[in-house]
Amino acid sequence: MTVPARALWRGPAEGEAVWLLGGLYRYRAVGDETADAYSLFEVSGPSGFASPVHVHGHETEGFYVVEGEVTLFIGDRELAGIPGSFALAPANLPHTFRLDSPDAKLLLLITPGNAGHEALFREMGQPTEGSMPSSPAVPDFAVLAEIAARHGTTILGPPPAQASADR
Repeated sequence: MTVPARALWRGPAEGEAVWLLGGLYRYRAVGDETADAYSLFEVSGPSGFASPVHVHGHETEGFYVVEGEVTLFIGDRELAGIPGSFALAPANLPHTFRLDSPDAKLLLLITPGNAGHEALFREMGQPTEGSMPSSPAVPDFAVLAEIAARHGTTILGPPPAQASADR
């Protein structure tokens, strides 16, 4: 049973947060708060931080660049994102992102909400109050692939690297 949406307010540092693969994912809104219409995450991290190339079986993912420079990889396209840029990856289309500047901040809008990503990020990541873990875990992509599969996502490959001229 879906719970009705409710009024919600979160300040900039509020909301559940996890360190995931070297990036900070802050839960801005979750399915239980939006009547499962969507989940919204804010992602930040060091320049070069990227998620593995993946595909969702039943979720559509929107990407909104809030700050900095971000490269989006959607299908066979590589898109340079600057603040105000938006892109959409429908279900079953391979995609990922890479933060290309140290000030980059990206919003992930995933619909429907509560369909897998909230639990996937919790299971893959380390809970945090916002500070970097003292010893971030080195990812084991076989384990990540198993976790992702349990939540309706298939990892297709490693994150795209920045060209050496960009570093």
